[in-house]
Amino acid sequence: MKSIREDIDQKLTESLQDLGVDSPISKEEQKQIVNKLEQAKKAFDRLRTWIDQAEKLADLGAWEHDIKDDELFWSDETYRILGFDPKEVEPSYEILMKRIHPDDRERVNQAFSESLENRAPYNLTYRLELPDGKLKYVEAQARHFYSEAGDPVLTIGTNQNVTKRELEKQKIEESLEEKQVLLGEIHHRLKNNLAVVAGMLQLQWLQEDDPDVVKSLQESTNRIKAVAGIHQQLYQSGNFANVALGENIKNLASDLISTMETNTKIELKSECDTVYLDMAQTLPCTLIANEVVTNAVKHAFEGREKGRITIRLDKDNSTIRLRINDNGVGLPADFEDRKGSLGMNLINTLTNQLEGNYKFESSEEGTTFTLEFDKE
Repeated sequence: MKSIREDIDQKLTESLQDLGVDSPISKEEQKQIVNKLEQAKKAFDRLRTWIDQAEKLADLGAWEHDIKDDELFWSDETYRILGFDPKEVEPSYEILMKRIHPDDRERVNQAFSESLENRAPYNLTYRLELPDGKLKYVEAQARHFYSEAGDPVLTIGTNQNVTKRELEKQKIEESLEEKQVLLGEIHHRLKNNLAVVAGMLQLQWLQEDDPDVVKSLQESTNRIKAVAGIHQQLYQSGNFANVALGENIKNLASDLISTMETNTKIELKSECDTVYLDMAQTLPCTLIANEVVTNAVKHAFEGREKGRITIRLDKDNSTIRLRINDNGVGLPADFEDRKGSLGMNLINTLTNQLEGNYKFESSEEGTTFTLEFDKE
């Protein structure tokens, strides 16, 4: 099935061929030629109606710049979008620039010149400032054509009114910004509330005489601080979807080493890939690290003046691997018997939440804890 354009081309071609013969044309032949031309005109009018209506429906206007003859043509819809009456003005680059918002003119000029020079498509959204003071957003696109010598000869483009889209985009961005501020405030308040709880536990252990109770309160305080540290990092970074896991665990370990009572001078080293996790995985992973580092500070360096804890975080495709190593005395002989402790139960439960696995390895050179799980 032929398109309307193909039908017009065929009828016009046949008519020109008939007119180009050397022999005289009979009246019957003249009627046939006139009939073909009339049919071509009807088809052309129909095609033009389609194009005009399509431009109106899409709020899109077409234009053409004949660079060789320096002639500029605008469709009726282009005039309407730019706010001009076709009967009152002739299309020109100068009157177009007068309609463009002053703050956007240089950007439009530069982008168009670069696309022409680089033989690249032109695509840019800019603002129009209409005589009544209203702003209109236009998405302009153009394609350039060049001679065999490489000189630009023709540019064909479109201007589409995208004001509604841009205003809705601005509303979404403003709403998102408001929600970001609100989320930041939530994380900040959570951190502060957790700090209050930690402070209350600290006051409680200062009033206790039982060493076991004091120990339990201190460990609970550190766990709460570990959670508070996550919310603090989220608040400070402004990224409320993901947490930089390596940085978070490093800060946690540093705080534990500086605040826990020990006679050993402990050095902290970290070798962490850049890994971002959401809260659902960051929280259990951080609490696991809290338990491991706490145990290392408390037990790994008994009777030693110096020690070292090394944190390594690797990402291999979707697999996250966390290693916490100390150069201490190794695991105690009754380690297996201690697996029923609160700390080990926490590690087991949290590892199950991550759908991962863990292991402890001990030698004369110290202890290494390894946790592996897949990033969601």
